[in-house]
Amino acid sequence: MTLGKIASVAAADECKLALSFDDGLEAIIDLSGIIQKHAGLAALAHSTNFRRVRLSDDGWSLEWPDVEVDFGAPQLRRWADDQAGRTMSADSFREWMQRSQLTLDRAAEELGLSRRTIAYYLSGEQPIPRTVMLATEGLAARQLA
Repeated sequence: MTLGKIASVAAADECKLALSFDDGLEAIIDLSGIIQKHAGLAALAHSTNFRRVRLSDDGWSLEWPDVEVDFGAPQLRRWADDQAGRTMSADSFREWMQRSQLTLDRAAEELGLSRRTIAYYLSGEQPIPRTVMLATEGLAARQLA
């Protein structure tokens, strides 16, 4: 079994997908914020279009052929993990840095990570692990004390 592929998908509710992945993870992903944020996805806000979601033949993406939109399995998994609190989103990480008034170099120093890793997190190129999310919460709590 190759990890990372999508095993099944169904439109669960308004802008929500019920997904299962080949490693057994089952998740409900709310795409409403993503759809609102990107004008090119506006057609998915209509339930008729949204419910036409299909799993690609190879299982590596979801497709809406009528509106020419697709999302890859790694990004969907990242959104599932973000929404379930297993990881931190790039936006949340950026907000933490702004609230803490941290530069890239200072955030790297505070977290014991490289500057490059922080840049990857900010760009969304790499998922932000739960351990880093918890570290940011601990550092924020320390600032309040």
